[in-house]
Amino acid sequence: MSSSPPPKSNRVAPLPPPPPAIAQQVHKQKGFRPGMTRALSELLAVMLALGALVWGLMAFGGSLAAWLIPLVPMSVDRTLGEASQQQFLAAQSECSNPRARAYIEELAAPMLQAAGPLPFEFSFRVVDSAEVNAFALPGGFVTVHWGLVEAAESGEEIAGVMGHEIQHALLRHGTRRILRKVGTGALLSLLLGGTDLHAYGQAAAGLSHLSYDRDQESEADEQGVALMRKSGIDPSGLATFFARLAKSSHQPPAILSTHPDPGDRARLVSSGASGASYRVLPAPGGITCHVSQ
Repeated sequence: MSSSPPPKSNRVAPLPPPPPAIAQQVHKQKGFRPGMTRALSELLAVMLALGALVWGLMAFGGSLAAWLIPLVPMSVDRTLGEASQQQFLAAQSECSNPRARAYIEELAAPMLQAAGPLPFEFSFRVVDSAEVNAFALPGGFVTVHWGLVEAAESGEEIAGVMGHEIQHALLRHGTRRILRKVGTGALLSLLLGGTDLHAYGQAAAGLSHLSYDRDQESEADEQGVALMRKSGIDPSGLATFFARLAKSSHQPPAILSTHPDPGDRARLVSSGASGASYRVLPAPGGITCHVSQ
């Protein structure tokens, strides 16, 4: 009896191992090359650095704005101030009597001269508003409400307010506020050479209704008083004006909300009092906002 052949197996015999050189090449193709790994590490580091920068701008935007101010050209102040003033004047009527504006310019002239070389040309406007207020925009755009002129009893009182506002502009307080307001986009754009400054000016359209912080107000007070003394103007008018306004009614004028602490202002003026003789400024009496028909 003949024996039948054994059944064939379906198992495939294993292939012999590849030569060492080929095995090493296959292993390299399955993994990252050292150069690619280094590139990914550098990309990750850059992304982390940018993330940290954005977080820092969001968390410390106010402090960075103050630190960046010396790096921002003065032309930025003019662009921002002009755009903001246009927005404000579009909703306000200016005094038509040229003497109203000329009077404010006359009071401010000695202080501008005493301030030395100016980084920009100051521009003064007087608007027909009963509100007792005044404000300075970046770039030297100063607006006075006619109500402030009517509430003052002497040229020294108005000059005190003007000295305060002039210093706000020279110290670039408004520009710092705008950088805080528009946030990280403006800061990054300015750092990277952005030129769309008009958009920032539009974002600052409501600047005249915002208040400076306490440190900025104190700095403008201190520097404003020093500027008045340097120009030969009695700074006591600044203190007496605000002290009288604080007692005048139960509803404090708008200017007191943005220029606080009349008592601190009086102490500042008296602390630097001297026996120097001061020039006498013309009083606002007899000047009207509009020319009578």
